[in-house]
Amino acid sequence: MATHPLTLHEPDLLQRSADCPRRSTFESTAGSLILHSFCPPTLVTSLKAERGLHAFARVPEREHQLLLGIAERPDCALTLAYTATGEIVGQVTLAPADVWRLGVSNTYELAIEVSSYWRRLGIARQLLSLALEHPLVEEMVLAAVGLSWHWDLKGAGLSPFRYRSLLAHILEPYHFFECLTDEPNVVMDPANILLVRIGQHVELEVMDQLFQRMRFF
Repeated sequence: MATHPLTLHEPDLLQRSADCPRRSTFESTAGSLILHSFCPPTLVTSLKAERGLHAFARVPEREHQLLLGIAERPDCALTLAYTATGEIVGQVTLAPADVWRLGVSNTYELAIEVSSYWRRLGIARQLLSLALEHPLVEEMVLAAVGLSWHWDLKGAGLSPFRYRSLLAHILEPYHFFECLTDEPNVVMDPANILLVRIGQHVELEVMDQLFQRMRFF
């Protein structure tokens, strides 16, 4: 029997959302921050990455270029936290989960980072709440992949397994749950973790096929 790619609704849900960005402020104990969802490239260009933001690109300048590239893509969504002086201290991205989708549309990978100088202030939850508040998120499957080699264990003062638990704890209120998988990157380190969120409007049949495609067990 021939197999066909699964389709939930539309290939680029984020394109339908980009015309309704949200902006708010957050008063942390370290200072006031601006939170902005669906950030356009013009905004990202006007900002710079704070020196403690380096988990994915190792240096702030490259981190900024990475964020700008995400903002320029119509199939991605970028939510930022930045200071009044234009320093980015936190980010949440939604990007097509090419590694995970295996022919499944509307599957996105979520990534989150907060500057090492702005942690334990509630910024991660503020960013997640803003990034995931759009109703179209309920039409998506979201995957958050925690790989230990991206974690700032020294800066956080945590062991790999404590950091793993922290990620699961942060995402649990947003209905992410842990999934076991034999995906090569995840199984490379027992501390690695795959967390998934299935939107309320994703059909049961699609969910069943999705789990088979993603080789969960």
